[in-house]
Amino acid sequence: MTEDHLDTLEKRLKDARQEFEEDYHPAPKKDEDMNAGARAGVELVGALLGGALIGWGLDKVFDTSPVLFIVFTLLGVVTGFYNIYKITNNMGTSVGFRELPKAPKTAKQPPETQDDDDE
Repeated sequence: MTEDHLDTLEKRLKDARQEFEEDYHPAPKKDEDMNAGARAGVELVGALLGGALIGWGLDKVFDTSPVLFIVFTLLGVVTGFYNIYKITNNMGTSVGFRELPKAPKTAKQPPETQDDDDE
């Protein structure tokens, strides 16, 4: 009877280890680095061109020569580098991003150590 319990425990431990590995150490995809690099380039160029076009358009509307063009081009560069920073730190900008699962609180606490706000 104890062998059945040990086999069951061993199977549960194996399943738990496999689930942990899948959740916390996923296998990297082959093209993941290349996709991130291409995306970083597109983010930088897109933000730069977007800022330059907005600045050029506002310069034409308000007749302010190159002032707004320069300001918005610099803002585009800053935005592009910020987007690259977010990509490299995986800050929730990629498709399929998910946070680490929260561990449930299953431990029993003695009454003298419980906080009042837990109840």
